[in-house]
Amino acid sequence: MKTFKNYFMYFAVLAFCFTSCSKEESSSVPDDGSEKAQLSFGTTLNDLLNNGAKNQTKANFSGIPECSDEAPATVEVVISQTSGADIEVTLDVLSDDLEGDGIMDYFTDYSDDLELTPGMYMLEEFIVYDAAGNMIWIAPIDDGSGDFDGYVDNALPLSIDLKAGVKKYIDVEVLCFDDRMANVYGYVFFDFEGKELIEFCIFGNYCTPNGRHYTASYSVDVWNYEDDAKTDQLYDDLTATVTENEDGDFAADPLCIVLPDGEEDNEYWIEITILSTDEYGVTEEVIRAGSITDTEVRSFFDGDDNLDYFHFFEGDCGQTDIIFPDPREDTKYYKACLKSLNDSDVVAFSYLALTQNSSGNSLYTQVIANNTEASTMHAQHIHGFNDNTTVSTCPDMSDDTDGDGLIQIGEGAPSYGGVLLALENANNTFPTADGIGFYFWDRTFTLNNIQLNALTPLENRAAVLHGQTVGGTYVGTLPIACGPYVQN
Repeated sequence: MKTFKNYFMYFAVLAFCFTSCSKEESSSVPDDGSEKAQLSFGTTLNDLLNNGAKNQTKANFSGIPECSDEAPATVEVVISQTSGADIEVTLDVLSDDLEGDGIMDYFTDYSDDLELTPGMYMLEEFIVYDAAGNMIWIAPIDDGSGDFDGYVDNALPLSIDLKAGVKKYIDVEVLCFDDRMANVYGYVFFDFEGKELIEFCIFGNYCTPNGRHYTASYSVDVWNYEDDAKTDQLYDDLTATVTENEDGDFAADPLCIVLPDGEEDNEYWIEITILSTDEYGVTEEVIRAGSITDTEVRSFFDGDDNLDYFHFFEGDCGQTDIIFPDPREDTKYYKACLKSLNDSDVVAFSYLALTQNSSGNSLYTQVIANNTEASTMHAQHIHGFNDNTTVSTCPDMSDDTDGDGLIQIGEGAPSYGGVLLALENANNTFPTADGIGFYFWDRTFTLNNIQLNALTPLENRAAVLHGQTVGGTYVGTLPIACGPYVQN
């Protein structure tokens, strides 16, 4: 079959216009004196797209056959009459270009079954089949819902007024459904979370037995650290190399590493290996190894754009660096990350290095504090319980027993215990914050056995910082930060 397609608006309508006259042809009454009329059908075929005039869903057209390229061969019709049984007949289909316009017209062939007595008839069904008996077109039936308004001018049933001696052609509009699969799309959107990379820098000194300082050459290995175990290695043998500058002096830049800043408790494991140079000869070995949190890393930030480096001293420098333990020593290292109390916004760290040997017991202590009340002295202590078994913790607002919205020193004591060691200067003063609320403090304590027994085990203790203005009055005992010690 030759197919012609016309496009109307946004959908394509494959229109096979079958010319039918809907006319009554003049004819004489038959010689036998009977009054008969001949009924035939011409068809107008419409290709119904799935986005038709009323934007119906496919379910509305479930009875419409899918369009086919096959030619119409037969038509099944059902005609009701006012008296008598329904007429059910199968008619052959003829075709011709009746208008000479190149468009094929379809109409039903003569059938004795449609030689009818004049009167009123109703066309109830009209179905078109191809030569193989497949339904290819159907005249829609209007059940009163108006579903086919806009698709055909006249849906079934059609009223037929059949006069005597007439060969009457009835125009019937039939439909097929160009049923297509709608394109289905997924839609992608993106939520994104910005994460900053943070920088941590290291610089080292090496000192000979006579106390002479040299710029250290060293390498660094870095891992992510989770649940007390190294995981993904971030850096492998990243080396700070000492070179001779144009003045003949040995020099090196700080070695800076970029770390993936995450949650506040993100941890990294760092190992520093000392390397030999032309200035000094040493055995290459790991000299520092320990964990550091991203919060500790940020404590080295200096203003909006700068940062200080971690400075280690290897050999006989007479100075102590405590953030990373020396794995070659018997010294035990501890650290506490102090969190804010009483809405102080203080972030602080306390580091301890306990050495026990034949020369005695020494406890090196260090505190780094940010966001404290500026230009003010702040008391700081190691707290704990005398039974040496109860573990110190930090209080929360549920410990505000008097309901004044503050945790007083006495309200926090049931959590962290009493004062075991005041982290004060040799002249019995506490450190004073600078103009932006930062201070760094350190001191080495020599402990007798009674003091040592009172302080240990250090992993059961907590560090507490004090001092904040409340209602215009500075309260020196008010806890402003607390953190339990853990062995590093």
